[in-house]
Amino acid sequence: MIGRLVVLAVACLLLGAQGAWAEDVPQQLCPGSAASMAGETLLQNALKAAYPNLPERRDDPDESDPEACVYPYQANTFGNTVVLFTLSQKPGEDCHGCGAKISADFLRRDKDRLVPIARHREFGESGSWGDLTAITPVRAGSDDGIGVEGGGTFQGETYSSLQIFIFRDGQARAISPENGIILSQSDCDAVPHGKPCTDISGTWKMEPAGRVTVSYRGRRNGRTLPPFKVVYDRRGDALEVTSGTPLSF
Repeated sequence: MIGRLVVLAVACLLLGAQGAWAEDVPQQLCPGSAASMAGETLLQNALKAAYPNLPERRDDPDESDPEACVYPYQANTFGNTVVLFTLSQKPGEDCHGCGAKISADFLRRDKDRLVPIARHREFGESGSWGDLTAITPVRAGSDDGIGVEGGGTFQGETYSSLQIFIFRDGQARAISPENGIILSQSDCDAVPHGKPCTDISGTWKMEPAGRVTVSYRGRRNGRTLPPFKVVYDRRGDALEVTSGTPLSF
């Protein structure tokens, strides 16, 4: 069951969805959309239900400022609900400093078909070049949701971060810190060769109760660090640090 979303009355969901359907949704699929869904039956069915009869835009390598489009990224099942995640550009087509803009369509299973019930346009942004690293389903207490990873390299400094969203009332709501949780950072390509640099990487896991633990290892200013952890616990609709010191930009 998808948190509180599934237990909403269908009439209420449809009322909320009507406003979302009226938003400025691109009227074409991004180039390469069909190929990206090859062998992904759930993704194909979810896209067809949420965006019926959208044509795929032809790829034009000479187009410097491509129009917004719908790119099918991933579909996941949460109980009786399927959530379709789409991007607003083909990955790699946006500018260096532009993150992937992520939208979510919520679809209810009705026997052998999927029925759209809500849409949340561009609820989040992550990564660079219009691309992100991963979307991972999570459970956060009484709510289902996702962890979104993204990162990039800017003037030789590389980073990655994690954002946690929960699903509620047909929307994806962020509960992670405003700038996300830093998973990794490195300035080794920015400092002169042979000089000490910082290179720290982390892995994360989220427990069903809503606790996020990030485990780090690496070196700071050339010195190896002992492995360390930072723990975040859910307090209401926010993740708060309860152990350790988070990385900072």
